Amino acid sequence: MKKSVKTGRLLFNISIVLLILVTFAIGISQAETTKTSEFKELVFAGGPAGGVWYGLAGSIAELIKDEFPELLVSVMPGGGIGNPTLVEKGKTQLGLSLAFLYRAASEGAEPYENVHKNLRAIATVGSSDQGFFLVREGVPIKSIKELAEKKYPLRLITTPKGSTGAIASARILEKYGITFDDLKSWGGSVTFTSYTDAASLIADGHADANISPIVPALVELMLRVPMKWLPMEEKIIDQLVEQYGYSKNFIPKGKYSFAIEDGWTIGGANVILVSIEVPEEIVYGITKTLCEHPKVVRDWGYWYADFDPKIAWKDLGGPLHPGAERYYRDAGYMK
Repeated sequence: MKKSVKTGRLLFNISIVLLILVTFAIGISQAETTKTSEFKELVFAGGPAGGVWYGLAGSIAELIKDEFPELLVSVMPGGGIGNPTLVEKGKTQLGLSLAFLYRAASEGAEPYENVHKNLRAIATVGSSDQGFFLVREGVPIKSIKELAEKKYPLRLITTPKGSTGAIASARILEKYGITFDDLKSWGGSVTFTSYTDAASLIADGHADANISPIVPALVELMLRVPMKWLPMEEKIIDQLVEQYGYSKNFIPKGKYSFAIEDGWTIGGANVILVSIEVPEEIVYGITKTLCEHPKVVRDWGYWYADFDPKIAWKDLGGPLHPGAERYYRDAGYMK
C-alpha cells in the first residue's frame, strides 16, 4: 500500500513538472510568434546607388518580399564601413559589409570607435579582391620590398582617408616597414581620392601607383596605360589575414591583365549583416530563401559566381544570428 502511494505521488509530481515545462514552452513560442507578428519593416543598406551592392541588396530584398509579403522591405544606399553602424543603431535592419569590417566593428577596432554589440550575420555571399599594389610599367621597382630598400620617391594614390582601401594601403606598407610619411620624406607623395580621379592622375602622369580593389575605372585605365603588379609574399598575406580578418585570395595567372603569374592578395568576404533584434523566425526565412535561390546572388558577377549555400555560414568575421544558424543546421550544412 505504501509503495502504491509513493508511486502515485511520484507520478503526480512528474505530471506537474511536465505541465510546467509544456506551459513554459508554449509561452516562449507565443512570445516569439507575437514578436514576429509585430515586426513590420526591414530596411536593407546596400552600397552607393547604381553600384553592385545596391543592386544585390535589391535582388535579395525581392526574395524577402516573396517570403514575407506582410513585411515592408526597402533598400537604401550605404557603404561597407557605415553599414555595420547603421544596423547597430537600428537605422536599418540589414546591411552588406565585409567580414573584416564585421570583426572590427564587433571589437571596436579601426575604423570603429565603439564595440558594436547588436550585429549578427546571415551569410557570406562572395569575396572581393582587395589591396592590389599597381605601378606604372616604367617605375624602376619590381617589388614592395625593393620600394623600401631603395626609398623610391613613389607618388602613390589610394582611396579617401578612413575608407577600407586607405586603411588596407597603410597596413600593407606597414608590413614592409613603410609609412605614408616615409613616402613623402623620400620625395614622393600620397593622394587620397576617388577611383575615377586616381585613374586620371595616373593617365596624365601625375601619379605612379595605386593601392585599391580592381574597379571599372582602373580596368579602363589599364587599357591605356601599362601597369604592373607588385604582389605581396604569401607570408605577408597570412599575417594580414590573421591580424585583421581579411580573406586570403588566390589570383591565377591571367585573371587580370597585370597578373602575369600566379599570386595572392587580401580579400574581403561580402557579408549580410542583420540586427540581433530581428526575430529568429524572420531571419530563418531570409536565410532559407537566400540559400534556395543562389542564382539571385551568382548573377551579380565574378565575385558572387561561386556563392555556395553549403559554406555560406563560414568566414563571417563574427557570430551568426540564431535564426540563420538554425537554418544551416536544419539544412545539414552545419553539424
